[in-house]
Amino acid sequence: MHLENSLYNIDITVDATYTVDSADNKPYDLILNPGGLRRKNWPITFAIEITCGDEKKRLALIGDYSCGDMDCAVLNGNLLTVLQNHTITRLDVQSTAVVLYKHFDRFGCWFTINACPGGYIIYGELDIVKLNYMLDIVWEFSGADIFVTQDYREPFEMTESTIELWDWQNNRYVLDFDGNLIDSTLQ
Repeated sequence: MHLENSLYNIDITVDATYTVDSADNKPYDLILNPGGLRRKNWPITFAIEITCGDEKKRLALIGDYSCGDMDCAVLNGNLLTVLQNHTITRLDVQSTAVVLYKHFDRFGCWFTINACPGGYIIYGELDIVKLNYMLDIVWEFSGADIFVTQDYREPFEMTESTIELWDWQNNRYVLDFDGNLIDSTLQ
C-alpha cells in the first residue's frame, strides 16, 4: 500500500520473512510490537518505509495474524493509523512513536480501514464499524450473512456519502456515515 501527503511518502508491505525474536530478520530502524506478540501468536509483520525529504526510516510493525497490506492504513498529517485485523496502531511518523493502540476482541476478520467524516470505517467479515478519531466504536452494522460474495463483485464500496455492502446471500445494503440503512435489496 502506498500513502502520501505533502510531507511523507509511506509504503507498507508484508514482510513474510520476519520472525519474532529471530536474529535473521532484515534490518529495521525500529521494531514495534505494541501487542507483545510472540511466535506462537502467528503474527504478521508490516514493513513500513517512511520517506520525508532525503530522510528514510524503515519500521517493522508486528500485528495480528490475519491481516493484509491492501487498504490497511490512513495517513492524516504526521499520524499513520494502521489496521492489522483485530488491532489498530496509530504512529507519529515524525517521531516513530506509538501514540494509540487498540485491540478489538471481536469475532471475524477485519479487512480495511477507510477515512470518513468524523473518524474511520472498518470493513470486516461480519460487521462494518465506525470508529471516532480516538478509535472508540460509534456504531456497527451486521447483515444477514458474511460480507463476502460468491461472484466477482466487490462486497464493500465507499462513496463520498454512502457505504454499499453485499453479503454471501447476495443481499445489498446501503448505509450513510451515521450507520443508518438508507437502501437495501434482500434476496
